[in-house]
Amino acid sequence: MKLILLVLVCFLTACQTNHLASSPTFTPTPPSPTQTALPTQTATSTVTPTTAPSLTPTPVFLLCSPLEDETFDSLPLILANPLNIPPHFGQDTGHHGVDFAYYRRGDRESIEGIEIYAIMAGMTVFSFPADDLPYGYGVMIETPLADLPEPLQKQLLGGYLPVPEDPHYRLYCPPVDPPTITGDFSVYHLYAHMENPSTLEFGDPIRCGQVLGTVGNTGYSSSPHLHLETRLGPSGADFESMAHYDIYTPQQMGNYCLWRMSGYYQLFDPFILLDAALD
Repeated sequence: MKLILLVLVCFLTACQTNHLASSPTFTPTPPSPTQTALPTQTATSTVTPTTAPSLTPTPVFLLCSPLEDETFDSLPLILANPLNIPPHFGQDTGHHGVDFAYYRRGDRESIEGIEIYAIMAGMTVFSFPADDLPYGYGVMIETPLADLPEPLQKQLLGGYLPVPEDPHYRLYCPPVDPPTITGDFSVYHLYAHMENPSTLEFGDPIRCGQVLGTVGNTGYSSSPHLHLETRLGPSGADFESMAHYDIYTPQQMGNYCLWRMSGYYQLFDPFILLDAALD
């Protein structure tokens, strides 16, 4: 059975979820181009003449546009740097994510300073506390893979490669403890080069469309843009600190290598998620 898209309204300052009412006269909210809700699984039912129709709402999974005043349709128009072919494990070459940027767009003269929104609900697992290389100020959010619709779960798991015992790092990578593999996976979405440090802390809940910060030019960046990076990896990440390409602590550099090159947290294109909002 095809997935039925349920649509909810996403305001510029926050996204609000409308729950299905218990009354059979409930009318869905008109579509919004900045937020889309997908059923978490394909629903099946059997209709019998003696059974009243169920009014239990189908669980939904929300996807939100990551930028103020941008819709899922308009995001490709401001894609300044797409995701290239992911590098081999142990290498930090190529571009790990997608960049959104513009200089003039409508009444705006720059993307700098516009609001950044969470593309999915989840939990804060790391806020970059300093303007360090390469990410600058940013936020990392974890969303359990089980929260996604089953087709997206299968698609992401289908691309997850075996984790190498030795990734053969091509970068100085001090040893750090690897994550514990329990069989549970999560999607991690990282928002980098923000204008200011985030006030979010580890464990803070995040709703779809929540303001995370504003677009900046911090870290290894030559112009204001949002770097959005998505990875699939073991649930329960806690990096505490992460940085490289300058004089940093062994823990910071080791965590950077663990995140970027170890094979535990495997890169995928954010548009796999964003395009699902248009299917």
